[in-house]
Amino acid sequence: MKKKILASFAAAAALSLGVFSGCMFGSSVSVTSIQKTDSVGLVDYYTITYSNGTTSQFTVTNGRDGENGKDGTDAQDVTAQDVYETYKKVYSDDKMTFMEFCEKYLSVNNNSTAALNSVLRSCMKVYTAFHESRFSDKLSMYCGSAVIYKMETDYTYIVTNYHVVYDSKAVDSKVSNEISAYLYGSESGPVLNDTETGLVYDDYAIKCKYIGGAINYDVAVIRANTADVLKVNPQAVPVTVSYDYSVGENTYAVGNPDDGGISVTEGIVSVDSDYVTLSIDGNERSYRSIRTDTALTHGNSGGGLFNMQGELIGLNNAGDSDITSMNYAIPASIMTGIADGVIYYNTRNGIKYTSRTLLGVTSQAENSRFVYDGATGGGYIRENVVIKTVNDKGPDKVTNSLANDLGLKVGDIITAVTVNGKKYEIIRQYQIADLLLNVRASDTIKIDYTRDGQAKETQETAVRPSDIDRID
Repeated sequence: MKKKILASFAAAAALSLGVFSGCMFGSSVSVTSIQKTDSVGLVDYYTITYSNGTTSQFTVTNGRDGENGKDGTDAQDVTAQDVYETYKKVYSDDKMTFMEFCEKYLSVNNNSTAALNSVLRSCMKVYTAFHESRFSDKLSMYCGSAVIYKMETDYTYIVTNYHVVYDSKAVDSKVSNEISAYLYGSESGPVLNDTETGLVYDDYAIKCKYIGGAINYDVAVIRANTADVLKVNPQAVPVTVSYDYSVGENTYAVGNPDDGGISVTEGIVSVDSDYVTLSIDGNERSYRSIRTDTALTHGNSGGGLFNMQGELIGLNNAGDSDITSMNYAIPASIMTGIADGVIYYNTRNGIKYTSRTLLGVTSQAENSRFVYDGATGGGYIRENVVIKTVNDKGPDKVTNSLANDLGLKVGDIITAVTVNGKKYEIIRQYQIADLLLNVRASDTIKIDYTRDGQAKETQETAVRPSDIDRID
């Protein structure tokens, strides 16, 4: 959903098969405040005051030796669930559900204005230019959206869609060598010079450089000088990323629809993991996506999909041209996997692509079912990830595959993957592929699995360069 900009600023370019692109209940008794009133050692004491003058108390135990906190000094966040659990203990009431508790006692302000305004510091619109004719020096210009992903002393890394910086019609470089970005509140845009062979920039323009990406995932990373970003707005910050979202969760998209300036649309998550077929370079590919009814249009491509807390959960990239309520975003787990890999390899080797570790198996989801949690009113899909084939050799076709060395067999059910000592429970098939985007050579990996009804685990094994495969 990048938009092609002509002199009239009217025409739009579309890619084939897809247009690119709490508790709130009134009650007579409510919580008026939650305050920390005492602290003894690692234990903090909180007092809840209700509108009828009554109070209750609960405790939070802080981390010790860097676990669940920093050197035992950081308290956990207090949630409505904490209050609910305390209520059950104080009043010996195990029958009241979490939702009933919210309806009766909690009055929560769900205003997302503060979170949204904070997010806007991380949002950008992007312009790219290409030569599309061998018989003319005239430029074609496009616009899209982006988010600030990481800020370091020297460089700021910005994430957008691959199709925003790529043009299959370009006659020289298919990836733009002329990229500029603009922060929210400091918005303008480049303009074509009188001969339409070059661009004219103002003081708000932040010149960027493409450093890598993956057309197979529709993610690209561009880089700007941090000094240039902060010169325009000293309050610019990177996004906060969240990998947790669920069907029905409220979302908002921030982007540059129809090159009308950065704006916001609101919706919900419709499907937590869907697939959309798109063509960026004439080849059809299937992209795993979050489906939402959040409105998107030309120019929204590469912009952020955020939850109500202002956390990035996806990167908007496509929409259905016939059904306006079916739009798509690349999940944060994929976006960060590609972006981190690009930054990692470009910083070390100067290359413009990333890689992934291949386990060396094919798998299938079986016994997929929805699990409802009555205590929280939420739910999730759980499935068995069953190994269907095990490759003898790795990506180099010479050495054994990682799965072969780990001793995995057809019929094993993968239940967890441990990377560098951190265990990740596997309840969805796609989680393994997403996780392996972040596994590098020399990282250690271990697999928990079930075989013939018995829980087992492999030995911890170091990933070899021969287990790594390039992503284009």
